[in-house]
Amino acid sequence: MDIQHRRLAANDAVHHYAVVGDGPPLILLHGFPQTWRAWLRVAELLAGEFRIVMPDLRGLGGSPGPASGYDKHSLAADVRAIARAEFGGTPATLCGHDVGGYVGFAYALSHRDVTAALVLVEAAPPGTSQLDHQMTNPRQWHLSFHANADVAHLLIGGQERAYIDFFIRSRIYDAGAIEAAEVDRYAEAYAAPGALRAALEMYRSLALDRQLNLAALAEDGRLTMPVTAVGGAPAASTTALREMVAEVATDGRAELVQETGYWIPEERPAELAEIIRGAARTR
Repeated sequence: MDIQHRRLAANDAVHHYAVVGDGPPLILLHGFPQTWRAWLRVAELLAGEFRIVMPDLRGLGGSPGPASGYDKHSLAADVRAIARAEFGGTPATLCGHDVGGYVGFAYALSHRDVTAALVLVEAAPPGTSQLDHQMTNPRQWHLSFHANADVAHLLIGGQERAYIDFFIRSRIYDAGAIEAAEVDRYAEAYAAPGALRAALEMYRSLALDRQLNLAALAEDGRLTMPVTAVGGAPAASTTALREMVAEVATDGRAELVQETGYWIPEERPAELAEIIRGAARTR
């Protein structure tokens, strides 16, 4: 792929993003503990059909992020600045995994007129009952741990490679889907000055994200563009996905990807690419 790398100064930060392909706008948003590179396999399948933008979230693109601005509506404003530079006012399909899904949801709430469709991959947005439950579920221990950002930074700092490797391996189905060399790249990115702090601040802000999302839903109602919730089996269920997306969207769908762990973009890129195609067609 002919991937172009660009930087944009906006909202008191410098943002890195990758661009590839030609066609209607598609924005792919990574989660923790990854970078834009998490989307390489999906982008390779879709670059002939979409103009794809893959940002690094604030503070994770090689330029240290500012002290604040890690709530998902601020991160969505970063993404909107990138989208405006690349697509102008043309509506884009957004697909976010993990924290990237939280950002994509905030983007759709704040920029409804330029959001063609939204795909949430393993991402129950703050304000949904499913994430409220996850915050108290011991199996989702990392949410509360990362939200205690100072302690998490103390324990993870200097051990980024070991922690990221454990975090990925503990939630994977296809153990060969993310190779050691890719874990090395992620560890290098999160060991850069300010990067781990930025990532943890995204979790510290989850309570604020919940307030902002619920306020936006109360004021403007549920999202009306197509919203697809994607989960991996055997852990996820279609019923839970449908219930979650129904809370936030009037045109909600659920897609279950078989035989995958948490890292669907790498473990099942072909299936996810087809889901994104379908979401874009239903706009």
